[in-house]
Amino acid sequence: MEFALLLILVLVVGASVVASKFNDDGGNPYPFTRKQTVFTQVEGAFLNLLERAVGDQYKVVSRVKLIDVIDCKQGLSVKSKRAALAKAKNKQLDYVLIDKEKLTIVAAVDLVNNANKDGHKAQRDWFVNGALESAGIPHIRMKVKSGYQPSEVRNAIMFKIGKPSSTQTQRPVRNRTHKPAVLSPSQAKAQTTALAEI
Repeated sequence: MEFALLLILVLVVGASVVASKFNDDGGNPYPFTRKQTVFTQVEGAFLNLLERAVGDQYKVVSRVKLIDVIDCKQGLSVKSKRAALAKAKNKQLDYVLIDKEKLTIVAAVDLVNNANKDGHKAQRDWFVNGALESAGIPHIRMKVKSGYQPSEVRNAIMFKIGKPSSTQTQRPVRNRTHKPAVLSPSQAKAQTTALAEI
């Protein structure tokens, strides 16, 4: 009997020694601390800009998992569905626009930085682009740069989702001696497309 108790004691001590080897912080199962902010400086500034641009019409939700806005089509085999969801599982969208009244998904917005600073996407993610296109969700890729005006961002978003922007209406010309610059439809499209990478 004493031998059995001694053996149990040795096993318990051995298990605790092994467990302590895997736990570097002295046994704290929650080795966490609070971050100072949820967003990087660029993400926070663009979120404020996005809310000023479309906040009257849409809610802006940030850092949304791709699988939260798409689902697999009916009739897929279990294997195909599992493979598709595995690809989508780790993908994230920077911002999603939601209709304020209906709470439906309107569009996805991603920040793009060719210099790849602050962890923003430098190259197009063809899987994300294809998944959103297949699901019928417009994917707007905005280049990270300073100096955006809310009206520019709004026009680019409205162009991409196929809605006319209220800021695109022409103002009356006061001075008749100067003719207003008139853009052809292709020039206007190119100007708007330059803002929202398609």
